[in-house]
Parts: sequence; C-alpha cells; structure tokens
Amino acid sequence: MVAHLWDELGELYPEMKAHRPKEIFGPGSGFVVARLNGEAVGCGAWRSLGESAPGVAEIKRMFVEAKARGRGISRQILAELERFARADGYTTVRLETGLRQPQAMRLYETSGYWRIEPYGRYRDDPLSMCYEKAL
Repeated sequence: MVAHLWDELGELYPEMKAHRPKEIFGPGSGFVVARLNGEAVGCGAWRSLGESAPGVAEIKRMFVEAKARGRGISRQILAELERFARADGYTTVRLETGLRQPQAMRLYETSGYWRIEPYGRYRDDPLSMCYEKAL
C-alpha cells in the first residue's frame, strides 16, 4: 500500500527525486491499516518528532486506495492515529501535505488542524503545507 502512495505522489509531484524518506518506526511510533471487507485499503502512521519537539507526534503515510475513497476512511484513519498518539502521551500532532492535494488539505482543516509554518525538512519546500492540532 505504501508503494501505491509513492506511485501516486510521483504522479502529483514529478519534480520529486527518487527520495524516499527514512522509516517511521521506532519508540513512540505506530502504523494503522484500514480494511474494507477484509481488504487493506488505507494506512497511516505516527512518530515522534524527537527532542526538538517534545510531546509532538508527526502523522505520516496517510493514504487510501482510490477505489475506497469517498467513504470516510481517511477521516477514520486520522482519528485512530490521533487516539494512539494521545495514548502514547503526545499532546500535539503535526503533519505535512502537498499543495497539489486539496482533498487532503480539506480533510485536515475540517478535522481541527490549522496551518503552521513549515517545519523540519519542509522549511524550504515551496510545495509543502504543514498543519498542527492539539490533542
């Protein structure tokens, strides 16, 4: 499923080099999979932003297969990621999405996220839009 995510992002952002970010696993992180009739159709992850941002988790790898979109699955994934992050002791979540993904931006804005200045490796990326939400 993550390979499908990268394929889609490659189509939306052809100027992206073959850069695949480091893995998201480690202490204070996790991954969820959404299923529809037993088939994996969506995913998402959370991870620590580290010592530079104590208490802040970053949401990563949000994706729903095209055939399963329009059913509220992304909103359910996001709610589960927030729930797990809160249970892990995080008080805030941040995320980044691309400017060419208006559906994702709408999802985050209607889920209580507000736009923030780009952070970390997104600071100088003109195609990045960053969001934050208090848990």
